[in-house]
Amino acid sequence: MPIYDYKGDCGHRFEKLVASWRTPNPACPACGAETRRVPSRIARIGGASAPESYDAAPTSWDGLGGGNKDAITHWRRKVEERQSFEARNPEHLTQREAVASHEGAFEGKALTYRELAARSATSGDSSVGMAEASKARTQPSSATKDGD
Repeated sequence: MPIYDYKGDCGHRFEKLVASWRTPNPACPACGAETRRVPSRIARIGGASAPESYDAAPTSWDGLGGGNKDAITHWRRKVEERQSFEARNPEHLTQREAVASHEGAFEGKALTYRELAARSATSGDSSVGMAEASKARTQPSSATKDGD
């Protein structure tokens, strides 16, 4: 049995469970006058969306309100939501790598431990690997040199 929305001549709106779409319109419960069927209001409940990405989370102590307990709890829950979502939907996994350095020459593109290990493999010295990575980030690209 469908539920339809009706509107009386007095302007009163109401819903009514009726036997079928062919059932005659009921009288208005407010004034007893005739009614007409009107389009139902759309219910917008919920929705499908992915939880916020890790990039939305604060990255500093100040971003967490100086260690505000409510802010920390809020973001911990958001991160747990994201982890649960990614466990159920592996196609949405966020690539996260441990960062060795993110300041100075590495401000625009952080130096990950994976890159540091790869650059240090030949010399066996992480200082040499870090210097190579820094040099690679501070030198203008060859495309810029050719274009000038």
